[in-house]
Amino acid sequence: MYNIPQEDYFWGSVTSTIDWCEENYTVSPYVAEFINTTTNLSFALLSLFGIYNTIQNNFKKSFILAHLGVLLVGFGSWCFHMTLQYEMQLLDELPMIYVGCIMVYFSIEIYNKPKFGLPLVLFLLGYSGFVTYSYLIINDPVFHQVAYAFLVITIVFRSVYILKHLPRTLPSFDYAHPRLARLLKLAAAGFIISFGVWNIDNVFCSHLRQLRIMVPYALGALTQLHGWWHIGTSLGVYYFSVFVEWVCQILDDTNKQEYELVWVAFICYLRPVTKSHQQ
Repeated sequence: MYNIPQEDYFWGSVTSTIDWCEENYTVSPYVAEFINTTTNLSFALLSLFGIYNTIQNNFKKSFILAHLGVLLVGFGSWCFHMTLQYEMQLLDELPMIYVGCIMVYFSIEIYNKPKFGLPLVLFLLGYSGFVTYSYLIINDPVFHQVAYAFLVITIVFRSVYILKHLPRTLPSFDYAHPRLARLLKLAAAGFIISFGVWNIDNVFCSHLRQLRIMVPYALGALTQLHGWWHIGTSLGVYYFSVFVEWVCQILDDTNKQEYELVWVAFICYLRPVTKSHQQ
């Protein structure tokens, strides 16, 4: 293990407004927070898998943009935790706002033809620009968290509304509805539980650091709770992406293809139902 004075850090002294509970430069002289950095691989892997399934199922190519946005969040978070530099912090936090706006758009425009169209796009672009400009001036992480929370709350209420008002006359309603509900619950659980452990990491940091001194590194790594935030939120946003993609297929009156939800461990994906299976 390394024990490097801050003035000798590879990326220089910490300039970010947040320095997380993980001890800096203990595994590699080139990575400030090793666990908080590498757990961002969950964003990358799930995003790439989502892009693969979007292409395989011939879904709207705009869904690829959502997955690429999540991939950007993971990349920005990787750079932030690896360097603990302010510029990289912005690369982590601001894409969260942009991707949140993309998810708001997809949660509202669920039909084949856009309902709000350009006005909604302009509003979300304006919101993104306002938050970006304000955050650069205010420079307070709480402002960012509130701005992001507004988007998440909007998505939650809209998603519950969609599920509640899904037409029961749809051919696949009996199969899809309970599974869509499960996806929403899993997405919510991913965010809520991750948010909980993130705050435990903040509040009880000194106790967690003392514990890590007394146990082997592999065991102590499990107490890096901000890393669990990365894993939990990446799963949550992935489940929500599958939810939205499925709803859009169900409500597309030009699409006669039905889909089944397939699980492999804790990862799910949509697979077209063959005609023989439908019969």
